[in-house]
Amino acid sequence: MNEVSAQELRRVEVFGGLPDDQLAWLAGNGDLLLFKTGETVFSAGDPADSMIVILEGALELLIGIGGQLVPTFVQYAGEVTGLLPFSRMQHYTGAGRAAGSLRVLRIPKGRFPEMLQRIPALGQRLASVMADRVREATRVAEQRQKMSALGTLAAGLAHELNNPAAAVRRDAEGLQRRLDSMADLAADLCASGLDEASLHALGALAKALRERPPASLDAMARSRREDAIGEWLDARRVDDAWTLAGTLVDSGVTEADLDAIGERVPPAAVASAVRWIETLVDATRLAHHIHAASARISELVQSVKIYSHMDRAADKQAVDLREGLDSTIVMLGHKLKKKSLQLEREYATDLPRVAAYPGELNQVWTNLLDNAIDAAPEGGLIRVEARRDGVSSAAVRVIDNGPGVPTEIQSRIFEPFFTTKPVGHGTGLGLDIVERIVVQQHGGGLDLESEPGRTVFTVRLPIAL
Repeated sequence: MNEVSAQELRRVEVFGGLPDDQLAWLAGNGDLLLFKTGETVFSAGDPADSMIVILEGALELLIGIGGQLVPTFVQYAGEVTGLLPFSRMQHYTGAGRAAGSLRVLRIPKGRFPEMLQRIPALGQRLASVMADRVREATRVAEQRQKMSALGTLAAGLAHELNNPAAAVRRDAEGLQRRLDSMADLAADLCASGLDEASLHALGALAKALRERPPASLDAMARSRREDAIGEWLDARRVDDAWTLAGTLVDSGVTEADLDAIGERVPPAAVASAVRWIETLVDATRLAHHIHAASARISELVQSVKIYSHMDRAADKQAVDLREGLDSTIVMLGHKLKKKSLQLEREYATDLPRVAAYPGELNQVWTNLLDNAIDAAPEGGLIRVEARRDGVSSAAVRVIDNGPGVPTEIQSRIFEPFFTTKPVGHGTGLGLDIVERIVVQQHGGGLDLESEPGRTVFTVRLPIAL
């Protein structure tokens, strides 16, 4: 069909009940367009300059989430999309493509005034369509953004967990090798002819070395100590002297400790005694590493538990702001490291608890910190402050040293779908979500102060009584 009939337009819901002359005007003032499967109807960033009436087929809409255009929902024959009268949209934030063969009528915005004058009923109908579309787009985009944020946090958590988990596995394997060698080393030591007093003295020295914290050495000092210990072992014809030297230095052993071994055992037993000592202190070092790595894993799991608000009621509670802020910082730690950002925290000692929904509040910290990370330059600074704010509220400030938000758009920064990020790199819903959670759900306040080199978002929340 190469023409648009009044009967065909009558099947469009928003045009239902319009007289034939008004439908004929619509048909005569639009451009009929045909698209094949997968063809682009409009792209992200294109000017939004016309209303699109879907006559046949379906139009798939894609929204930018996390730097990608993600299929979001589909509109079918009988629906209208694109720019509608009264809309302030200037450019498409997403893209539209044909899902199968598609036939549309495109009415340019230059004809909107005459269209509303000739067909007054359309004004209210299209305003209702636009309100429904905004609600649906917001709902879908919010869900997508939450899923995208969850994916980002999960990837970061997996990265954070991988390092200590790999360390536990590596050091556990090393510890097992050390334990397997202990029986042979003990047999060698006994065969070397040590008397009971020498064995007790060697055991006491080993215990002292295992309990001693390793010395903190810079590269130069470590190299000098390793050379000295290697020469001490080499002079006494100890096999693998230079390999043993590295392990002994890592465990905090000094030349004086080796001299003490030489004083406690006969010369023929020195090599066996050193190997026994080296195995014991290295096994202790590996055990300490496993403990530290497993503690890190426990810390990350606890941060996830706090962040996700597990095992707590869904009602408002007296919330410690430090817990939520710290757990969110842990969850976003990989992004801070990726840009080599410095993070400063300053929490007042008298910081009061606030009345809040912890899970929703963590969404606020995630969005604000994520924006700050994006805005800060490579190697830049992010600062998080929390303190009492007057008699009845507490304030949290998230500060970055990025380029700032231009003065002319600061009044629009909390509008839904408004974003300063490139097309496809943001939904423009992050700060809208922040404002709704802080102001509508918690009765708090949200402010922005920005100039080049310093942007401050301030969240004020009522103190728990």
